[in-house]
Amino acid sequence: MEIVHICLAASYVEGFGYQENILSQFHAEMGHKVTVLTSDKVFNSKYEKTKREKSDYINDYGIRVKTLKRDKNLRKGRFGFFDHLYEELEKIKPEIIFVHGGQFYSLKDIVVYCKKHVGVSLFIDQHADYYNTPVNTFKTKLTQRYVYGHWMRKAIPYAKKYWGVTPWRCQYMKEVYGIPEDKIDLLVMGGDDRYIHYDKRLELRTSIRERLNINEDDFVVISGGKIDKTKNIHWLMRAVIKMDKPDIKLIVFGQPNDDMQKEIKELSEDSHIRNIGWIDSTKVYDYFLASDLVVFPGTHSVLWEQACACGLPGIFKKWDGMQHVNVNGSALFIESDSEDELGERILSLYADKSKYSRMKEAAVKDAMAVFSYKLIAKKAIGENVTLVKESRS
Repeated sequence: MEIVHICLAASYVEGFGYQENILSQFHAEMGHKVTVLTSDKVFNSKYEKTKREKSDYINDYGIRVKTLKRDKNLRKGRFGFFDHLYEELEKIKPEIIFVHGGQFYSLKDIVVYCKKHVGVSLFIDQHADYYNTPVNTFKTKLTQRYVYGHWMRKAIPYAKKYWGVTPWRCQYMKEVYGIPEDKIDLLVMGGDDRYIHYDKRLELRTSIRERLNINEDDFVVISGGKIDKTKNIHWLMRAVIKMDKPDIKLIVFGQPNDDMQKEIKELSEDSHIRNIGWIDSTKVYDYFLASDLVVFPGTHSVLWEQACACGLPGIFKKWDGMQHVNVNGSALFIESDSEDELGERILSLYADKSKYSRMKEAAVKDAMAVFSYKLIAKKAIGENVTLVKESRS
């Protein structure tokens, strides 16, 4: 089938492990002909916006990437008017259109195209919620409810499904954009199966622990990502240091921002901490497989779901509509930013081996399948997928 992924609400960034990258790659591997239509502006590795070097090319995954320019009119361009979107759709004639985020005005061109081509299957996903896209001022309400929301609602007759990538984002679509409940469903983000070498987990565990001077029987906690104050990684580091258990170690990966660099560096000098800095996104899975417990005590990132996809039990900060990472008891939640509560939760699993084993079993047998991008990619375009409990030895 001819599938077009529309990445205009946010840019498609080559080499990143974002949903738009992984879904399009799996769709190509499934034998579909895949095109990505995206902005001619892109973020580099330092998250600086730059002009994309090439405007029409085939990438390493056999996916055609074609860029569109924002309308030169500043007001129109700001709201997401992109030139020639409709014309590109007419050239490609896709059978499936997957829109990554509907917050751009040129969604109207997709609506017009689907109205003309009755057999097209349209799917729209949603990454906005009340935290990252608040609607608490007149301006934000006007923009979200009546600019973007207008065309999100116009797409209702043609959309097979509006996917929310978390339960909270499903709620946001219903309450902010007025999408009917029967059109909304959950399509979680996940882990890239191609880089989760579960069959080699024992080898990875041994080699990584040897490299980091961690004993085989140590209880290893892991956390990381974009390290800023909202992620509360510093709280976690303090909690582990305060426990002062010789056989509890914490692996921290990622790059702290300017506000956090000094504190993270100081905390990293403690013997319980292994700060490995920035690592390639595909290697994060190896470190998850080498660990015993993942802890994310702050705001959400896709790393939550990636850890779940590795069969790793977790402790997460409790947010409304974010409990999907707990699959049949695979995770615990914390209510506060307190290092004492964090320490108590970690120690409860460290001390109670049977409790930890139950969480580990749920994480491996149940959560791994739920957060497998191989299965998520099929569900994303309307294929019937049963996320069965897999038996993994």
